[in-house]
Amino acid sequence: MLKRPRWRCPDDVKRKPESQASYKRYDGLGFPLGLGLDQEIDHIPLDLTVEILTRLPAKSLMKFKSVSKSWSSIIRSQGFIDSFYSISSTRPRFIVAFTNGIFAKREEKRLFFFSSSHEGHESSSLITNHRMTIPCLSVCSNPASRCVSVRGFIGCSLVGGFMVCNPSTRQVIVLPSLPSRRAPDMRGRCLGYDPVDDQFKALSLISSRIPNNDGVEHLVLTLKGDKKLYSWRQIRGNNNVPPYSPLTMKVCINGVVYYGGWTPKVNMNPVIVCFDVRSEKINFIKAPRDVVGWWNDSILMEYKGKLASIVRYPLARFHSFDLWVLEDMEKHEWSKQTCEIPFSLWDYVGGFQLSFPGTNEVGEIILAPKILSRYHLQPFYIFYYHVETSNIRRVRLEGIADDESFRHCYGIGKIVGVCNVYISPEHVENIRSL
Repeated sequence: MLKRPRWRCPDDVKRKPESQASYKRYDGLGFPLGLGLDQEIDHIPLDLTVEILTRLPAKSLMKFKSVSKSWSSIIRSQGFIDSFYSISSTRPRFIVAFTNGIFAKREEKRLFFFSSSHEGHESSSLITNHRMTIPCLSVCSNPASRCVSVRGFIGCSLVGGFMVCNPSTRQVIVLPSLPSRRAPDMRGRCLGYDPVDDQFKALSLISSRIPNNDGVEHLVLTLKGDKKLYSWRQIRGNNNVPPYSPLTMKVCINGVVYYGGWTPKVNMNPVIVCFDVRSEKINFIKAPRDVVGWWNDSILMEYKGKLASIVRYPLARFHSFDLWVLEDMEKHEWSKQTCEIPFSLWDYVGGFQLSFPGTNEVGEIILAPKILSRYHLQPFYIFYYHVETSNIRRVRLEGIADDESFRHCYGIGKIVGVCNVYISPEHVENIRSL
């Protein structure tokens, strides 16, 4: 069970003596008559105020910062931020991000973020709410790149860059460009989090800039301090990392970023590369060839606290997939289970492109379309697969570009190309700013 951090009163929020909190006349809402708004709010006992605020949605807290100076000070304090996150982590949310077309003009491009609370096991639909829209961004459409939630922040690969944003606070940070010396080939980017030092870091993999060197350079940017001073640096000991070729999407679990690759060269030895966010050290775990065999279309995810891989045929409709789970990291031992899915699932999916964005809190594997419907206004469905029972259920996400006026306003349709969808099913609201 998560231990809730102890909240401490900020220095600029003073408790009022009991003698000042005693009044004889009150209005219909329980506030003393003759006081201004700030005084009325400050009359609420501090402990009760904090208890109430920690249970409100992040969107409401962002508005309530302007209610009074004392509330603003409370909400901005580190103790309150930690306490809010601790409570929020017990009620993870869905984050759905999607674009309005890969061929839209740059000034017309949009990246939308919607969220929803998790469903009950009998729910057939979830209502999503708009959280934020980011204009003029070209999101990378590489299958290995996606918008991933890491402790409340979303790391998103852009065409030629990387962005970190927080849908709860609407903070958006576009990271600096990579070093310009001999423009390298980008091999992948991701966001990682170190739970020991409470630190976010961005990782970029680029082809070596050393002539006749087939290795990979690992560049790190620490998201801390003055953003004007943000800069990429090479990790210590980069030249001692054995040569390898990174392939798959990346996933951060308990302070380690995992991704698949070949070592020392393509199609030789399949491995899972482990990047420790805190120490910035890299090591390899032997992997079954199937786990990285589909290159960019290979899928890594967290399954019941362990690293797992979904292996399926990505070029057509599939009716089964293999679930590989890393059971023992030290011994490099994997388990495999084949999962059958019903033919009827494809009746609700346009084309054959399905993603596996993760699991819900009870361990059901989530399947979801990778793109929005281009030609017709259709409901957006996701699917929950229970590994032990082989049961699958369908849930509609209401509000995901299923309104004709919304689609028309932002040009969603066949002219601007496909609209990619990215889902983070275990997003935790965080009111922290970087």
